[in-house]
Amino acid sequence: MQTKILTGALLAAAAIATSAWAQDTPSASETMDAPGQITDLDPIVVDGTRRLSDIVGSFVGDISTVHERNGQIARFDGRICAGVIGLPAAQAQVVNDRVARAALLVGLQVGRPGCHPNVVVVITDDSDKLAADLVARHKLTFQYHVAYQERGPELLAEFQRPGRAVRWWHLTERDEMGHDGGSRLRAAYETDIFRAIILVDTRRTGPVTLEALGDYVAMTALARLSPDADLAGLDTVLSLFDTPSDQRPLSMTGWDEAYLKAVYSGDADTRSQWLQQRDIATDMRLQIVAGNFCSEKQTAHVTRYAKPHQSQFLDRINHNHLTTATSQLHQFAH
Repeated sequence: MQTKILTGALLAAAAIATSAWAQDTPSASETMDAPGQITDLDPIVVDGTRRLSDIVGSFVGDISTVHERNGQIARFDGRICAGVIGLPAAQAQVVNDRVARAALLVGLQVGRPGCHPNVVVVITDDSDKLAADLVARHKLTFQYHVAYQERGPELLAEFQRPGRAVRWWHLTERDEMGHDGGSRLRAAYETDIFRAIILVDTRRTGPVTLEALGDYVAMTALARLSPDADLAGLDTVLSLFDTPSDQRPLSMTGWDEAYLKAVYSGDADTRSQWLQQRDIATDMRLQIVAGNFCSEKQTAHVTRYAKPHQSQFLDRINHNHLTTATSQLHQFAH
C-alpha cells in the first residue's frame, strides 16, 4: 500500500507538471556491432602510463553500483516516460527531451504525451529536507525496496546525505526469464528498474544549462550509478558539479554514450556482477576505439531539445515554481 501511495503521488505530480515526450518512436539504438576479437585493443595507451582497457575497466567497476544479492546491474526494460516537477513547462521539456534522447540511444522506447512517468525529476531548493521527508513519510516503501539489497541501511543514508546537488533512487524488481538458469553464467531472472526518482537541488547546481542537466539526469536515471565514483581526468557529464563553472561539459560526451549503450547491450540475466562488468567494459572500449558515438545531427529528427545557442540556465528559473512543486508532491503523497 505504501508503495502505491508513494509512486502514485510522484506520478500524479509529474503528470501535472509537464507532458511526456512528444513521440512514441520505436527502438532507435545506435549500438555498434562489436567484432569478436578485442586483443588488438589492449596495447592502446591513452595517458602515457595506463592502457585504455585499464581505465575503462576501473571506471565501470567504480561507477556501476550493484545492490541486489544476485549481483546484477539493473536497467530499464521497455518504455521510458519522464516527468519533471518544479520547472515551467518550456524548461521542463528541455530536460524531458534529453532523457528521451538518451533512452532512444540505448534502444528503449519513449512514451506518448500523457503517459505515466517512470522517471520522475523533482527540481527543488531543499533536496536535503525533501529526501528526508520522503523516506520518513514512506518508510515501509523505502525499506521494502532495500530488503533484497546489500547495504540497505547505507543506501537509505546515502540517498538522504546532505549536500548533494543531485540524488537518485531506483525502484527495482526481478523479472523471471522463463528458464531455470541452468548455468553458472546465467540466472533465472534479471533485475529491472521500474521507477527512478531524481532530486535536483538548485542551491547547489550553480549556473548549469538545462541541456547539461538533462543529460546528467538521463545518466543517473537510466543506470544506477555510484555518487562517489572517481571521475578525475575523465571526459564525462557526470563531472558536471565537480568542475569549475567555466569548464563544465555542455552535454553528454562520447564516453557517457559508450557506457550507457554498453550497459544496455549485454545480457541482463548474467549471474555474476563481475561477468556483467567485464562485458560492459569490453563493449564500452570497443565503442570508444571505433568512435561510434551518436551526434546531435543524427538524433535531430527525434528530439525537440533547445539548440546550443538557445541554452537556458537552471539558475534563471522562477523559484515560486519550486515551492509550488514541493507542496504538490507532499499533497499527493498523503
